[in-house]
Amino acid sequence: MRSMWKNCAEALARCVAAVAVTGAAIAATIVIATFSASTAFAAPVAVETFDKATWPSLVRTMKQPAIVVFTSVTCTHCPGAIANLAKQRAQFSSGGRSPLSLLVVSIDAEDDAALLRDVHYAPADRLFAFRGSMQALQYAVNPEWRGMTPYVAFIDGRGAARFVLGEPKAAVLQGWLKGR
Repeated sequence: MRSMWKNCAEALARCVAAVAVTGAAIAATIVIATFSASTAFAAPVAVETFDKATWPSLVRTMKQPAIVVFTSVTCTHCPGAIANLAKQRAQFSSGGRSPLSLLVVSIDAEDDAALLRDVHYAPADRLFAFRGSMQALQYAVNPEWRGMTPYVAFIDGRGAARFVLGEPKAAVLQGWLKGR
């Protein structure tokens, strides 16, 4: 009797593992297909360092408007925010090129290779990872930011930034683009 239950438990474990692998593969395929169909943008090929000097340099040197999404590997809302901002950005594209750059900054990633493999970051033009004291980096970005994600910054291409905690609605992006 005991071996029958053991065999059943092992068979159930194999089934659960197969379903999990199949489900993950289907989800990854859907995400990749969504990004491929909605954008003609290439996924990042490298993770850049984001340190205390990076933010002021980005704001000062960006010549076109940019959306910067500060994310965390444990953030449950961040992948959806990145995907929705990528879709909104695609609406402003012409001939596969958008006047908006999409930058993603992971505030807590330790494995650059894992970041590059993660399909959620595929729509980003550039991918960064915090290096240094998290509190100092947050303060360098915006002294009022307390580290919650997603935290979105709109850089206007003229040296100014506007911040939104959480996923911004399409009307916020459109209003920012019109008013910048």
